[in-house]
Amino acid sequence: MKIKFSLLLAIIVMQFIGCKPEAQFFWGNYSKTLYAYKKSPSDKTLADHKKSLTEIISVSLRKRKPVPPGVYAELGFIFEKEGNSKDGMDNFNQEIILYPESKEFIEKLENGFQSGENK
Repeated sequence: MKIKFSLLLAIIVMQFIGCKPEAQFFWGNYSKTLYAYKKSPSDKTLADHKKSLTEIISVSLRKRKPVPPGVYAELGFIFEKEGNSKDGMDNFNQEIILYPESKEFIEKLENGFQSGENK
């Protein structure tokens, strides 16, 4: 009887140890590419980070997960810096749709681009 109980207890414990909750957001290579860009800013490291942001969005949508907060805003900021206002504003608007609390921050970014402060 003790052996059966011990075996059952071991199986239950192993199931709980093996259960890892799935992450709420998909972050891909975000940390790695952002660090590389901050450490050595260049067109290549910026392009790699931009690619990472677009991958995060596409994988999140494919996996039916929410896009992490700030990803659309950061991608919009990059587009705006490149002079692509349409894509920049589209990403800013998507950030506000997903995270309404970011509206004030996004509006400040947009105003900065319109006034030339963020160029």
